[in-house]
Amino acid sequence: MTFHITLVSLAALLMGAPALAQPPAAAVAPLLPGQSNDPFPRPLAAAEGVIAVNVRDFASLPDIGAVAARMMNLVDETGTRRLFVNDMRGPLYSVSYDGARVTQYLDINDAAWGMPVQASGRERGFQTFTFHPQFGQAGTRGVGKFNTYADTSNQTPSPDFTTTQSATTHDTVLLEWTARTPGAATYDGGAPRELIRFRQPFANHNAGHLAFNPLARPGTAEFGLLYMGVADGGSGGDPCGCHRISARRSARFFASTHWARRAPTGSTPSPRAIPS
Repeated sequence: MTFHITLVSLAALLMGAPALAQPPAAAVAPLLPGQSNDPFPRPLAAAEGVIAVNVRDFASLPDIGAVAARMMNLVDETGTRRLFVNDMRGPLYSVSYDGARVTQYLDINDAAWGMPVQASGRERGFQTFTFHPQFGQAGTRGVGKFNTYADTSNQTPSPDFTTTQSATTHDTVLLEWTARTPGAATYDGGAPRELIRFRQPFANHNAGHLAFNPLARPGTAEFGLLYMGVADGGSGGDPCGCHRISARRSARFFASTHWARRAPTGSTPSPRAIPS
Protein backbone atom coordinates (compact mmCIF):
# COMPACT_ATOMS: atom_id res chain seq x y z
CA MET A 1 0.00 0.00 0.00
CA THR A 2 1.37 3.43 -0.91
CA PHE A 3 0.60 6.54 1.09
CA HIS A 4 0.91 9.89 -0.63
CA ILE A 5 1.55 12.84 1.68
CA THR A 6 0.91 16.37 0.50
CA LEU A 7 2.33 19.31 2.42
CA VAL A 8 0.32 22.52 2.19
CA SER A 9 1.71 25.92 3.29
CA LEU A 10 -0.54 28.92 3.92
CA ALA A 11 1.03 32.36 3.66
CA ALA A 12 -0.44 35.27 5.58
CA LEU A 13 -1.91 37.98 3.35
CA LEU A 14 -0.97 41.52 4.27
CA MET A 15 -3.87 43.53 2.96
CA GLY A 16 -3.09 46.86 4.67
CA ALA A 17 -0.49 48.14 2.19
CA PRO A 18 -1.79 49.04 -1.29
CA ALA A 19 1.37 47.67 -2.88
CA LEU A 20 0.60 44.26 -1.40
CA ALA A 21 -3.11 44.28 -2.16
CA GLN A 22 -4.28 41.17 -3.99
CA PRO A 23 -5.94 41.36 -7.44
CA PRO A 24 -9.66 40.64 -7.63
CA ALA A 25 -10.47 36.97 -7.46
CA ALA A 26 -11.24 35.31 -10.77
CA ALA A 27 -14.81 34.38 -11.43
CA VAL A 28 -15.67 30.90 -10.23
CA ALA A 29 -16.88 28.58 -12.97
CA PRO A 30 -20.38 27.24 -12.45
CA LEU A 31 -20.71 23.72 -11.08
CA LEU A 32 -21.44 20.91 -13.46
CA PRO A 33 -24.48 18.69 -13.00
CA GLY A 34 -23.92 16.36 -10.05
CA GLN A 35 -21.21 18.53 -8.47
CA SER A 36 -21.53 20.36 -5.17
CA ASN A 37 -19.44 22.77 -3.12
CA ASP A 38 -21.11 21.59 0.08
CA PRO A 39 -19.75 18.24 1.31
CA PHE A 40 -22.60 17.94 3.81
CA PRO A 41 -25.75 19.27 2.12
CA ARG A 42 -27.84 17.46 4.74
CA PRO A 43 -27.09 18.30 8.38
CA LEU A 44 -25.55 15.35 10.20
CA ALA A 45 -27.76 13.80 12.84
CA ALA A 46 -26.27 14.19 16.31
CA ALA A 47 -26.40 10.42 16.94
CA GLU A 48 -25.24 9.31 13.49
CA GLY A 49 -21.99 7.31 13.44
CA VAL A 50 -21.15 8.21 17.02
CA ILE A 51 -18.00 6.54 18.35
CA ALA A 52 -17.67 6.33 22.11
CA VAL A 53 -14.10 6.51 23.41
CA ASN A 54 -13.34 5.52 26.98
CA VAL A 55 -9.98 5.87 28.73
CA ARG A 56 -8.75 3.77 31.64
CA ASP A 57 -5.45 3.14 33.36
CA PHE A 58 -3.75 0.05 31.93
CA ALA A 59 -0.27 -0.11 33.42
CA SER A 60 2.23 2.24 35.05
CA LEU A 61 6.01 2.27 34.79
CA PRO A 62 7.96 3.11 37.93
CA ASP A 63 9.35 6.59 38.52
CA ILE A 64 13.12 7.09 38.46
CA GLY A 65 14.38 9.54 41.05
CA ALA A 66 10.83 10.76 41.73
CA VAL A 67 10.47 11.63 38.03
CA ALA A 68 7.80 9.95 35.91
CA ALA A 69 8.81 7.50 33.21
CA ARG A 70 9.64 8.82 29.72
CA MET A 71 7.92 6.11 27.69
CA MET A 72 8.83 6.07 24.01
CA ASN A 73 7.88 2.83 22.27
CA LEU A 74 5.39 0.01 22.90
CA VAL A 75 5.86 -3.37 21.20
CA ASP A 76 3.74 -6.52 21.24
CA GLU A 77 6.08 -9.52 21.33
CA THR A 78 3.61 -12.23 20.32
CA GLY A 79 6.09 -15.11 20.57
CA THR A 80 6.34 -14.78 24.36
CA ARG A 81 2.88 -13.18 24.72
CA ARG A 82 3.70 -9.90 26.43
CA LEU A 83 4.19 -6.23 25.71
CA PHE A 84 7.44 -4.32 26.01
CA VAL A 85 7.90 -0.60 26.63
CA ASN A 86 11.06 1.44 27.15
CA ASP A 87 11.88 4.38 29.39
CA MET A 88 14.17 6.81 27.56
CA ARG A 89 16.48 6.84 30.56
CA GLY A 90 17.55 3.23 29.98
CA PRO A 91 15.18 0.54 31.30
CA LEU A 92 13.15 -1.83 29.14
CA TYR A 93 10.02 -3.26 30.78
CA SER A 94 7.77 -6.18 29.99
CA VAL A 95 4.04 -5.75 30.58
CA SER A 96 1.52 -8.58 30.82
CA TYR A 97 -1.38 -8.48 28.38
CA ASP A 98 -3.78 -7.51 31.17
CA GLY A 99 -1.45 -4.74 32.41
CA ALA A 100 -1.29 -6.24 35.89
CA ARG A 101 2.44 -7.08 35.84
CA VAL A 102 5.22 -4.66 34.94
CA THR A 103 8.73 -6.13 35.16
CA GLN A 104 12.07 -4.56 34.35
CA TYR A 105 13.49 -6.81 31.65
CA LEU A 106 16.75 -4.99 31.02
CA ASP A 107 18.53 -1.74 31.89
CA ILE A 108 21.00 -0.47 29.29
CA ASN A 109 22.58 1.62 32.05
CA ASP A 110 23.82 -1.50 33.85
CA ALA A 111 27.57 -1.13 34.36
CA ALA A 112 28.05 -4.61 32.88
CA TRP A 113 27.23 -3.27 29.41
CA GLY A 114 29.49 -0.18 29.46
CA MET A 115 26.80 1.81 27.70
CA PRO A 116 25.58 4.60 30.02
CA VAL A 117 22.54 6.22 28.46
CA GLN A 118 22.80 9.94 27.74
CA ALA A 119 19.23 11.02 28.45
CA SER A 120 19.58 14.68 29.37
CA GLY A 121 17.32 17.10 27.53
CA ARG A 122 14.15 16.21 25.69
CA GLU A 123 15.42 14.25 22.69
CA ARG A 124 18.29 12.07 23.89
CA GLY A 125 18.10 8.68 25.53
CA PHE A 126 16.98 5.12 24.88
CA GLN A 127 15.26 5.93 21.61
CA THR A 128 13.59 2.70 20.54
CA PHE A 129 13.88 -1.07 20.24
CA THR A 130 12.53 -3.97 18.21
CA PHE A 131 12.35 -7.75 18.47
CA HIS A 132 13.33 -10.12 15.69
CA PRO A 133 10.14 -11.73 14.33
CA GLN A 134 11.54 -15.11 15.40
CA PHE A 135 12.51 -13.96 18.91
CA GLY A 136 10.33 -16.54 20.66
CA GLN A 137 10.74 -19.39 18.13
CA ALA A 138 13.22 -22.05 19.24
CA GLY A 139 15.54 -23.41 16.57
CA THR A 140 15.33 -20.37 14.31
CA ARG A 141 18.04 -17.91 13.36
CA GLY A 142 16.36 -15.03 15.18
CA VAL A 143 15.56 -16.78 18.45
CA GLY A 144 16.27 -14.55 21.45
CA LYS A 145 17.46 -11.61 19.34
CA PHE A 146 16.36 -8.01 19.73
CA ASN A 147 17.86 -4.61 19.00
CA THR A 148 18.08 -1.38 20.97
CA TYR A 149 18.86 2.10 19.66
CA ALA A 150 20.19 4.49 22.29
CA ASP A 151 22.30 7.57 22.92
CA THR A 152 25.34 7.06 25.13
CA SER A 153 27.93 9.22 26.86
CA ASN A 154 30.58 6.53 26.25
CA GLN A 155 32.47 7.81 23.21
CA THR A 156 35.59 5.69 23.65
CA PRO A 157 35.00 3.38 20.64
CA SER A 158 35.60 4.92 17.24
CA PRO A 159 32.38 5.79 15.38
CA ASP A 160 31.37 4.23 12.08
CA PHE A 161 29.84 7.49 10.88
CA THR A 162 30.50 11.14 11.66
CA THR A 163 29.53 14.56 10.35
CA THR A 164 31.64 17.53 9.26
CA GLN A 165 31.38 19.04 12.76
CA SER A 166 34.38 18.75 15.07
CA ALA A 167 32.34 19.25 18.25
CA THR A 168 30.40 16.30 19.64
CA THR A 169 27.86 15.71 22.40
CA HIS A 170 27.35 11.92 22.46
CA ASP A 171 27.18 8.76 20.33
CA THR A 172 24.10 6.93 19.11
CA VAL A 173 24.54 3.16 19.04
CA LEU A 174 22.60 0.25 17.56
CA LEU A 175 23.01 -2.88 19.68
CA GLU A 176 21.98 -6.49 19.17
CA TRP A 177 21.10 -8.55 22.24
CA THR A 178 20.63 -12.34 22.43
CA ALA A 179 18.56 -13.78 25.26
CA ARG A 180 19.33 -17.38 26.18
CA THR A 181 15.74 -17.92 27.31
CA PRO A 182 13.35 -15.71 25.30
CA GLY A 183 10.46 -16.28 27.68
CA ALA A 184 12.42 -15.45 30.85
CA ALA A 185 11.12 -12.65 33.04
CA THR A 186 14.44 -10.78 32.79
CA TYR A 187 17.20 -10.72 30.20
CA ASP A 188 19.56 -13.67 30.74
CA GLY A 189 22.00 -13.24 27.86
CA GLY A 190 25.49 -11.84 27.61
CA ALA A 191 26.83 -8.45 26.60
CA PRO A 192 25.24 -6.92 23.50
CA ARG A 193 26.95 -6.78 20.13
CA GLU A 194 27.57 -3.29 18.78
CA LEU A 195 26.41 -3.05 15.18
CA ILE A 196 26.59 0.63 14.27
CA ARG A 197 27.84 3.74 16.07
CA PHE A 198 27.61 7.30 14.88
CA ARG A 199 28.95 10.44 16.50
CA GLN A 200 26.42 13.18 17.18
CA PRO A 201 27.46 16.84 16.87
CA PHE A 202 24.39 18.25 18.64
CA ALA A 203 22.01 17.20 21.40
CA ASN A 204 18.87 17.04 19.25
CA HIS A 205 17.70 15.18 16.14
CA ASN A 206 19.40 11.94 17.10
CA ALA A 207 18.10 8.54 16.13
CA GLY A 208 14.86 7.29 14.62
CA HIS A 209 12.68 4.21 14.54
CA LEU A 210 13.68 0.53 14.30
CA ALA A 211 11.46 -2.09 12.70
CA PHE A 212 11.31 -5.39 10.88
CA ASN A 213 8.70 -5.69 8.14
CA PRO A 214 5.75 -7.34 9.96
CA LEU A 215 4.30 -8.60 6.66
CA ALA A 216 7.46 -10.37 5.43
CA ARG A 217 7.41 -14.15 5.57
CA PRO A 218 10.32 -16.53 6.31
CA GLY A 219 12.17 -17.45 3.15
CA THR A 220 11.49 -14.16 1.38
CA ALA A 221 14.17 -11.57 0.63
CA GLU A 222 12.44 -9.04 2.88
CA PHE A 223 12.34 -11.27 5.94
CA GLY A 224 14.91 -10.35 8.59
CA LEU A 225 15.76 -6.93 7.16
CA LEU A 226 16.18 -4.42 9.96
CA TYR A 227 15.09 -0.90 9.01
CA MET A 228 16.51 2.04 10.94
CA GLY A 229 15.86 5.74 10.69
CA VAL A 230 18.62 8.26 11.36
CA ALA A 231 18.02 11.94 12.09
CA ASP A 232 19.99 14.80 10.55
CA GLY A 233 22.57 15.49 13.26
CA GLY A 234 20.66 18.29 14.95
CA SER A 235 20.80 22.04 15.48
CA GLY A 236 18.99 24.11 12.82
CA GLY A 237 19.61 25.00 9.21
CA ASP A 238 21.50 21.76 8.49
CA PRO A 239 24.97 22.91 9.65
CA CYS A 240 26.27 19.39 9.04
CA GLY A 241 25.23 19.43 5.39
CA CYS A 242 23.61 16.04 5.92
CA HIS A 243 20.60 16.91 3.76
CA ARG A 244 22.75 17.75 0.75
CA ILE A 245 23.38 15.09 -1.87
CA SER A 246 26.96 16.36 -2.10
CA ALA A 247 27.63 15.44 1.54
CA ARG A 248 30.55 13.08 2.06
CA ARG A 249 29.69 9.42 2.47
CA SER A 250 29.95 9.36 6.28
CA ALA A 251 27.62 12.37 6.62
CA ARG A 252 25.11 10.89 4.15
CA PHE A 253 24.37 8.24 6.76
CA PHE A 254 22.45 10.93 8.63
CA ALA A 255 18.98 12.21 7.64
CA SER A 256 18.06 8.94 5.97
CA THR A 257 16.60 5.47 6.38
CA HIS A 258 18.71 2.32 6.09
CA TRP A 259 18.25 -1.40 6.15
CA ALA A 260 20.66 -4.07 7.36
CA ARG A 261 20.69 -7.81 6.83
CA ARG A 262 22.55 -10.51 8.75
CA ALA A 263 25.08 -12.09 6.39
CA PRO A 264 25.06 -15.91 6.06
CA THR A 265 27.60 -17.61 8.32
CA GLY A 266 31.00 -17.88 6.63
CA SER A 267 30.18 -15.44 3.84
CA THR A 268 31.83 -12.12 3.04
CA PRO A 269 29.43 -9.43 4.28
CA SER A 270 28.35 -6.69 1.91
CA PRO A 271 28.48 -3.06 3.12
CA ARG A 272 24.86 -3.37 4.22
CA ALA A 273 25.16 -6.73 5.93
CA ILE A 274 25.66 -7.44 9.61
CA PRO A 275 28.26 -10.19 10.16
CA SER A 276 26.86 -13.32 11.77
